[in-house]
Amino acid sequence: MTEGRLCQVQLLEDRKLELLVQQRLLSYELLDLVSSHFNLKEKEFFGIAFCDDNGQRKWLQMDRRVLEHDFSKKSGPIALNFLVRFYLESITQLKDITTVELFFLNAKSAVYNGIIEVESENVFKLAANALQEAKGDYTR
Repeated sequence: MTEGRLCQVQLLEDRKLELLVQQRLLSYELLDLVSSHFNLKEKEFFGIAFCDDNGQRKWLQMDRRVLEHDFSKKSGPIALNFLVRFYLESITQLKDITTVELFFLNAKSAVYNGIIEVESENVFKLAANALQEAKGDYTR
């Protein structure tokens, strides 16, 4: 019988991956697996996080086994989040369009969920940019 623990990884575009994580799986191997769903080449900017029993975000340590981390004692699957962990001064330093898109989705989610506070004047500018990104230029 296969031993492991069920994990649910929340992706940036609101999809969820359900995985049975084996005892020996290292965190960087899980990151590789999740990154492969995007064909992500610049995965060094990303990480996998979870919330502890106090609601604090913790990052999986890449050199440790996934199941060695102090996850919440709640029953059910372990809830993990695939997120941007390391930022650059400018996204123009990114080489791959997939990385840029994931940075955008991460920022959009952080603003929407109140993790990043934005002045009301700038919210409309951000919304306009998000609308243009999603729908393209306006044409009559």
